[in-house]
Amino acid sequence: MSEERLVAEVPDELKRLVDADSRFNKEIVQAALWREFGGEKNSAIDQRIDEKKKRITVVENELEKREAELEELRRELKALEAKREEKSSKAEQVRDNLENIPEESLTPDNPAVKTQAEKVDMEPAELLKELGYEVDEE
Repeated sequence: MSEERLVAEVPDELKRLVDADSRFNKEIVQAALWREFGGEKNSAIDQRIDEKKKRITVVENELEKREAELEELRRELKALEAKREEKSSKAEQVRDNLENIPEESLTPDNPAVKTQAEKVDMEPAELLKELGYEVDEE
């Protein structure tokens, strides 16, 4: 079906009603003409029902996207918490491994400290500070 331009003047009261409606002017005019001449669309209510159905579809799609995003965030959070737990466990293991070394030997250049620092991906001095030992800043 081809479309043709139709121009008409309407009373102010009708124009205000058209302006207050959320549909495009074209949609309102088409619904009125179909109703007047007994065509496919029976009323503005049918048009609004169609609009609500479309809006529901849009909202359902948005909801699905949000639920997927929420699930992804939960997975990321779980992974981060597992990583934190692993790091905490490694730190506890490092503390236990260094426990038998005399405190005066716990220096950044001590091979045991270096080995334990590598296990937790830290610099030796940083590890000692983290464990509460004094480190000379040279």
